[in-house]
Amino acid sequence: MGAPLSILDYRQPVEFRMGEVIVRTWNVLSRHFLTFAILVGIAELIPLVFTLYQGYAGATRIESRTNFALVAILAVLLQFVLTAFAQAIVVFAAFQDLRSRPVSAAESFRRGVSRLLPIIVASILVALTEMIGFMLCLIPGIFAIAALAVVLPVCVVEQKGPLASMSRSNDLTSGHWWPIIGVGAAWLIIVFVVAAAIGAAMPGVETLPKQLLTWAWQVISGCFSAVYAAILYHDLRAVSEGIGIDEIASVFD
Repeated sequence: MGAPLSILDYRQPVEFRMGEVIVRTWNVLSRHFLTFAILVGIAELIPLVFTLYQGYAGATRIESRTNFALVAILAVLLQFVLTAFAQAIVVFAAFQDLRSRPVSAAESFRRGVSRLLPIIVASILVALTEMIGFMLCLIPGIFAIAALAVVLPVCVVEQKGPLASMSRSNDLTSGHWWPIIGVGAAWLIIVFVVAAAIGAAMPGVETLPKQLLTWAWQVISGCFSAVYAAILYHDLRAVSEGIGIDEIASVFD
């Protein structure tokens, strides 16, 4: 039996399977890992640079606490913006791969810039919604993560506004929350286990090798998360609307 969800023959009856999402995510990521890693790696340099700066400031005792706190806040904000931007770029690049078209870092960057403001606002709203959900009770926060799992691809591909993207994501994921939650939980466990293993292998002070290894893992996990969101969005639309990648991504033509 062939794959239950075919990109080439999408008009056949399809079935949503998280296993197919994960396998295709890995395939796309492995074909263009260097390009994706460069795009995400630039954003993830922010915490690395700040950590190095923190060590330098602590060693020289020149910077005041006020200036240091200001730099920390700016670093967090800048990383948030750049991470959202980088993931949006990877989403576009992943769709180019699904369409069997060349993946260009320059073209992906240009497309990301054109949607920069909606992407940032949508990312902020998603983060606030999930945070409020976890503050009220653990369960609403978990379901908020599932419901808003494809906000970024919606914002990039369908070019909707932040609130419309959140509503659209909720509609697409409705009925599939449990498998999305299951995969999300498994991925979070992997992320934390690897991060803990890095910390255990290099205990003590935050040395440069330790920071570089942590940065590399953040790049890998960020690339996977962005490609996964793009594939998940495609499959949810294929199942609910019976359309294929060319129709979904026709807005880019």
